[in-house]
Amino acid sequence: MKILHILYQSLPQISGSSIRSRDILMSQQELGLEVMAITSPFQNGNKKKEQIDQITYIRTSINNRNTISDNPKGFFKRFSRLLQIIPFSHKLKQSIVGEEPDVLHAHAMFFCGLPAIYYGWKYKKPVVYEVRSLWMLSKSKERKGRLKSLIERLLFSLELYVMMKVSKVIAINDNLKSVLVGNGIPENKIEVINNAVNVTLIDKLKLNSTNKESVLRANFGYIGTLTPHEGLDFLIRAFKNVNSIYPETKLLIFGSGIESESIKKLANEVKNVEFHGSINPDRVYKAFSLIDIIVNPRYKNKLTDSVTPLKPLEAMAYEKLVIASNVGGMKELIVHNDNGLLFEAGNQKELEKVMESVLRLDEKEHSRILKNALKYVYEEKSWLQNARDYKLIYSNLLKGENIT
Repeated sequence: MKILHILYQSLPQISGSSIRSRDILMSQQELGLEVMAITSPFQNGNKKKEQIDQITYIRTSINNRNTISDNPKGFFKRFSRLLQIIPFSHKLKQSIVGEEPDVLHAHAMFFCGLPAIYYGWKYKKPVVYEVRSLWMLSKSKERKGRLKSLIERLLFSLELYVMMKVSKVIAINDNLKSVLVGNGIPENKIEVINNAVNVTLIDKLKLNSTNKESVLRANFGYIGTLTPHEGLDFLIRAFKNVNSIYPETKLLIFGSGIESESIKKLANEVKNVEFHGSINPDRVYKAFSLIDIIVNPRYKNKLTDSVTPLKPLEAMAYEKLVIASNVGGMKELIVHNDNGLLFEAGNQKELEKVMESVLRLDEKEHSRILKNALKYVYEEKSWLQNARDYKLIYSNLLKGENIT
């Protein structure tokens, strides 16, 4: 069975979306499926075809400056990017004709979904569309101009249109599925495949770690993008008070994003906060070797309630304690005081209390939580198990079952 994945972004660009895509492709290949990917014009590559983790990536763009970023975009910028769908569609057609995949698996956004629908119809191939988030809903409460509101409604409508036309929709959690059903997508068209951990890859990377035993328990850390909803400003303010009581503690931040400068400015007033910039996925074990407690302090909004993050699961696999806010995406992964610790989103005093309680854990309790978390990841959150679920979906579609 041959699967062509149609990606908006991929490695070497680092994001939650590109890491999930990497793990989907690697786990499907490990299971025995033949997989390859084509990427959008906004994902740069080094050459027209390149290999990453023994998987072929077909690049639509090489050395293009019009790349993916979190920076705000005006109407004309968005429109010019939308026009890139024409050469991208042509490249996709060439890939389908040349590679003859059995299934087209498009990943959000609609930029990938629209041409996949057309060529799926033209060449009689089932199309799967995977939705990671409805990012245009994340700022729904913000005040914005009429044009911006109109654009975001249009983008949302295009996403829903794609989902109505494909053979099967993949959502990354039950909260997101509920949102889709509430917006008119038939429930029987949606399958949920939750975020998971590439335990095969992590086991290899853990062998490289110089700090194989968690000797220290005073280094808090964050690994990910520095965007407003992640709550880094909130974390730094909480850490300032914790550090005043436990001066040996540190806060290590790995990542970059649109809030980098404002976060660094805020941290200038706080002792023991270190910024390490972005880190490649194949070097992330180095970050985890320096961190003892991962903190994911996301603010509560429609986006964070509907998106299940990868980083807490990855931290569990690296045998690190996890503290997270109780937004919907986190609550699906963490049972408080069992495989991690939760606090009320946006409640600084409660976050400080949880951070301090972790520092006071005795060895037995510390070990219990780590073991529970590791067991949870390996038994319930492995990408290899997810690959089996994908394979079943593909097989049913090729048999003509469950095609809406």
